[in-house]
Amino acid sequence: MSKAALGLLSAYWPEDIPRYAHIPLRTLAEVTIHPAAENDPGRTALVSAAGPLTYGALSANVRRFADALRNRVERGARVAIVLDDAAEMVTATLGTFEGEGLAFVSSSVPPADAMVAFSPELIVSDAEIRDSPAPIVRFGELMQAPGKIRGGRFDFRAPILAMPSRDGRGEVLHSHRSLTATAVSIGGFFLLDPGINLVLLGPPTIWHTLGLMLGALQGGATIWAAWESRPPQLPPRADYVVCGWERAMRLLDEVRGAAIPDHIDAGLIVAVEGPFNVSLRLRLGRKLAAQVLTILGQNDFGPIIASHPGWYLGDAAGIPLPNVDLRPLNPADGTPLNIGWEAVEQAELGVKSALAPAGAPAVQGWFRTGLIAEVDPTGFYFIRPRSRLGAV
Repeated sequence: MSKAALGLLSAYWPEDIPRYAHIPLRTLAEVTIHPAAENDPGRTALVSAAGPLTYGALSANVRRFADALRNRVERGARVAIVLDDAAEMVTATLGTFEGEGLAFVSSSVPPADAMVAFSPELIVSDAEIRDSPAPIVRFGELMQAPGKIRGGRFDFRAPILAMPSRDGRGEVLHSHRSLTATAVSIGGFFLLDPGINLVLLGPPTIWHTLGLMLGALQGGATIWAAWESRPPQLPPRADYVVCGWERAMRLLDEVRGAAIPDHIDAGLIVAVEGPFNVSLRLRLGRKLAAQVLTILGQNDFGPIIASHPGWYLGDAAGIPLPNVDLRPLNPADGTPLNIGWEAVEQAELGVKSALAPAGAPAVQGWFRTGLIAEVDPTGFYFIRPRSRLGAV
């Protein structure tokens, strides 16, 4: 979608949702947990099996972890975080970002080849890892270790997070800049303000759970760590529940209330990476008596399209998130199509996004997603199987 095409869409755009939101040039923690800790340190940031963790405590723990890590490794060091405890995982992840390390995050011991491919210089884990490719330090031990205060300026575009690429042969690198943009954009789109309860059914180790977690922390909401092997007692009501498509489909067969709150007020946010089954989405919504909202993206370019709880169509993937521009691309050469407001039946989807990792290959500034979409005149995006268009 071109910027010139926003006139018609503005008539339909959800109220209180900016099309473009300011992204401050700060670290991720300075945009998420630290301001909340200063304004209301007693507010609950995370509820896990270990109990509630306030924004004040999380902010202090992240700073402590960052100082200890900085004293242990050099700036830019590759740090593998393998922790199943939710509070420790979140602290170590944000602490590695703040400590200017490059994090690879997993809730369980990853396959040996994945660990070797990341080539960590340090592993933070309480698990036993056979044939470890790097020294292992326990979370509690590192938190008690001497610290080192940061000197110099942050490089906001330096990589701080490594995620697997789609083909599994490489990694996607995100920076403070891209993750801060994700936090601001998702937090604003879903109105993740104080008082909002967000239940994560999966750990924040892939794009959608990480993005929703950052959006919640940016807005001062409360996150419930339902991904733990022994999750905390969930509240009877939650505003949002977040999971991937496969996990959502399993909810069709699970006993109602066994894995999620009794009432989902705003909606179940389901992550998709391509075409999805509309009838299954409708069935799940009827079963849960809740809206099923989709959020589309991939590790390679982050979240880009989402359904808004106050305005969406059941078969559409959604509308662009704030700070994301979308346009159909010419499948022959990847250049953007000059379409104005006419409907586009089938074309590859191109994206310009502050949420995307730096250095992504682009044509005339547009990143090729490999996704085939139909765009209607009001700005909704419908993801289509590639076979209907042919080879791209």
